[in-house]
Amino acid sequence: MKVSVVTDTGKIRPRNEDSYLVDTARGLFAVCDGMGGHRGGDVASRLAVRTIHAWIKENPPGQSITPLEGAIQQANLKVWEESQTNPDLHDMGTTATVALVWENRLFMGHVGDSALFRIRNNQIEKLSRDHTLAEQMVSKGLLSEEDSRSSAYNHILTRAIGIAPRVEVDSCQVPLSPGDAVLICSDGLSDLLTPQDMLAIYRNYTNDLDKIAQEMVQTALARGGYDNITLILLLID
Repeated sequence: MKVSVVTDTGKIRPRNEDSYLVDTARGLFAVCDGMGGHRGGDVASRLAVRTIHAWIKENPPGQSITPLEGAIQQANLKVWEESQTNPDLHDMGTTATVALVWENRLFMGHVGDSALFRIRNNQIEKLSRDHTLAEQMVSKGLLSEEDSRSSAYNHILTRAIGIAPRVEVDSCQVPLSPGDAVLICSDGLSDLLTPQDMLAIYRNYTNDLDKIAQEMVQTALARGGYDNITLILLLID
């Protein structure tokens, strides 16, 4: 498995509230985006990453039917407890999109609007579903998919890590084959690049993961770069 990671503060925000996890030995990867406008967003994302990593170390795949849900629930509890005991961190939160590559399968656990895509046979598929008010409105037919990308509701989370003692976690598993790629990113990338934009860049620099990742970030920066940008790109060999 080949891996490339890029994180960038962007052009507008004063600090980077994204955190990421790369543990190739365990096939464990995550992107957590601290909630913008909330105190302690960077604290929340770092705490979530550390907790998820520690949980998976203690509960490796094969010992749990849902290998990621327990890790994300534990991260949620840790962030919530910290926000309740530290007044400076009250109301902090984060997204969490976690991938576990194990025995030719991809397991995903997901809360928030960081995204996960699988690229296979020159096609891209979004496996995560954004937990935003805009996405909720699209599902109810109140907003078109195209209009949702520029809607103010696109940045209102309906689900996040650390807001309550428990959180609902989306999960799925899909097969992986040699040549498949997996992209995990914060919304600083997915808000500014459509899936087809991502696929076009991937096709232009096939197998050069570092070039692909850098080009995606540079494209997002050229289009405004108004949020932190983090991506993890995996190539299954």
